[in-house]
Amino acid sequence: MERPSAFHSKWLVGLLVAVAAGGLVAHSLVWNFVTDDAFISFVYSRNLADHGQLVFNLGERVEGYTNFSWTVLLAALYKAGLQPELMSRLLGTAAGAATFWVTARMSRRLDGNTRWSVWDALPAFLLAAVPGYACWSSGGLETQLFTLLSTLGFVAYVDELCDGDVRLSGGLAWGLAALTRPEGLLFFALTAGHRGLRRMLAPRPGESRILPGRRELLAVGIFLALVVPHLVWRRWYYGWWLPNTFYIKASGGAGTWSQGAYYLSRFVLQFHLWVVPALLLVWLWRGQARTAVGYFLLVATVFCVYVASVGGDFMGLFRFMVPIVPFAVAMAATSLRRLLTGVSTPVQLATILLLFGAHVAHAVVVDKASLVIGADHGIDSPGYLRYYTADRAAIGKWFGARAKPDDFAVVGGAGAQVWYSRIPSLDCFGLSDAFIAHKVGAGSNRPGHQKYAPLDYQLQRRPSIITSAYYHIQADPFRPSPSEAADWQRRGYRYVNVEVPGLSLRWYAFLLRNDRNLDVSDEP
Repeated sequence: MERPSAFHSKWLVGLLVAVAAGGLVAHSLVWNFVTDDAFISFVYSRNLADHGQLVFNLGERVEGYTNFSWTVLLAALYKAGLQPELMSRLLGTAAGAATFWVTARMSRRLDGNTRWSVWDALPAFLLAAVPGYACWSSGGLETQLFTLLSTLGFVAYVDELCDGDVRLSGGLAWGLAALTRPEGLLFFALTAGHRGLRRMLAPRPGESRILPGRRELLAVGIFLALVVPHLVWRRWYYGWWLPNTFYIKASGGAGTWSQGAYYLSRFVLQFHLWVVPALLLVWLWRGQARTAVGYFLLVATVFCVYVASVGGDFMGLFRFMVPIVPFAVAMAATSLRRLLTGVSTPVQLATILLLFGAHVAHAVVVDKASLVIGADHGIDSPGYLRYYTADRAAIGKWFGARAKPDDFAVVGGAGAQVWYSRIPSLDCFGLSDAFIAHKVGAGSNRPGHQKYAPLDYQLQRRPSIITSAYYHIQADPFRPSPSEAADWQRRGYRYVNVEVPGLSLRWYAFLLRNDRNLDVSDEP
């Protein structure tokens, strides 16, 4: 595998990467879903495309998304007649596959080679079999676009570490990443900090220990040219320097750090990532590799602390961690390559096939477990996320066929139900509501669900429909107790039971204002 031959061919590596991309597509179809939270961005996209307002409810300027470029991209596609339910999955999978080629370039750079080798395709095959990487190539979220842009930023800096030439493409990649997710700002700051520290401790010939060079300033200028206008626009349009979602997700309810630590521990164990630091030890004895290893460890450590500080995430298979996985896999694959240097080709092939077979077998086990409808310490399995979204979509379609133009809803799940019903809605968890984000205290440590709208605030909006207090049952219609029914009657509401086509259980009960009927009967 290391002999000068056709194996050292860029085209062969490209072919192998394409094969791995096909594997990713097949693997992502194990889930093939759009999670409920993705529909929040879809609502923003539709309102931008149809009404020129990047808002959740028309006339209410609240930034209830954390993926500006993704939302705007989906809006442009929606304007062209392409539906986000499909396009988000296609774009996510395409971005996940595109990252394969970037990791191949990183692999070549990390090993110090000027020519291509089939080894450079190994990270792509490993990534294609990673359950979380494949799952969140689906899902409808911006995860893989952000991962692609972040990996481009990482490889631009690895290129610089290898040859000393600052890549302007790094400033572009980090700028676009920051427009896609706020963590792009963190990665850029860590990269800039590492560059400055490296310059101070071991400046290259002709390089100042303190002052940045011309190309460094140009790269920073490119980054700022993308980030600063968006920051100023956000302050002008929404009235805040940070997204509304930040004030929800960084509210730090009791137990946030312990929840985040559990999230990280499950990530490490499920992905067997203890292997990565073990393989990195191989590099620590090689002088030229220490800088790249140190950069990766800095990024991974600080990012993990950040993830723990916000309590991790409530979605299974660790989508928050996906952006650093390609870098970790490229590092591990290159370490394996060095471990096998000098070994005969048959032994190399046998070792790789054995390890990859174990990797795939582990992935099959994790895939099956992830499809079970359930949760682990508040971390919902993708199987449950898919089930929940399907129910919310069915309910939204039912409401959409019956709602009046002046209806207003209070909802607990602000995604698929709102998207399909097209009813202006109050999200009780406050992602798209400034009052809840800024005035309500945290009552939970579940990420994205730390705050909840007080009942008095819900009723102040005079909703015609309240589904945040719903009942979802199989056998018989829901019958509230006499005291509960009387309490809601005093507030002007009554429970209604309906049979919703496509719902997982037969009966769905929600609160309806007394002056509305929605063409349904109180007594099924």
